[in-house]
Amino acid sequence: MKKVCLLSISLFLSSLSVFAQREADPRWVFMMGLNGTDMSRSLVPNTGEPMIKPAFTFGFARNIELVPKMLGINVGLRYSPRGYWSEQRYPEKEYTSGDNNTFRFAERTRSWNALHYLDIPVDVVLQVGGERTKFYASAGGYVGYGFYGKNKVRFNKVGFAADSTNGSFEPVEAYHRVNVDPFKESLKRLDYGFNVSVGIRRNYTVLGLTYSQGLADVSNLARNGSISNRSFGLFIKYYFDDAF
Repeated sequence: MKKVCLLSISLFLSSLSVFAQREADPRWVFMMGLNGTDMSRSLVPNTGEPMIKPAFTFGFARNIELVPKMLGINVGLRYSPRGYWSEQRYPEKEYTSGDNNTFRFAERTRSWNALHYLDIPVDVVLQVGGERTKFYASAGGYVGYGFYGKNKVRFNKVGFAADSTNGSFEPVEAYHRVNVDPFKESLKRLDYGFNVSVGIRRNYTVLGLTYSQGLADVSNLARNGSISNRSFGLFIKYYFDDAF
């Protein structure tokens, strides 16, 4: 009887070992995505409405399993561009110079704000389904550091100048550009917030949707109110092992 019990325990432990080896996920995750980024902001008047700016993100994560192929924690390093672009149009204006010259102009301002961050995301990952196809969901937070930024602003004035003496009607265009690093004066470098994503995993590949919302007020100018980052888009992840 004693031998039978020992044999049963031995077989049970062996089966657990085999099951654990078979079910273990790879330890590393490569991730990349195509996002649309913008900023929720309360800025000075006449800066235009922020619009979506496309951005490509990529990085790696360490997969720490709590329950094999079901529940785990991913801790990673990710390059995440953020920012926005906006356009502000002003009403057409007309004024007269001297007795004969009439000028009519329409003004437009375009701003392209590109912010480059390195993030450390920490996400709890849940996977439910069959052996090869699973529903994938994750949620967590991130801390990011803005290492470089560039705000390109173009002021454009387009119109016509009419000379009543000879009936001429000539187009006139004038513009100038301003390039600044917003991290040097108007924006803080430190950012933090939360991530959520859902998708479908097939074997070692995950395809899905992701959303990130900044919780930090990154504005460095008190008069402009609060500014926070946000992004959403598509992502792909690939699980692999022993790459480092």
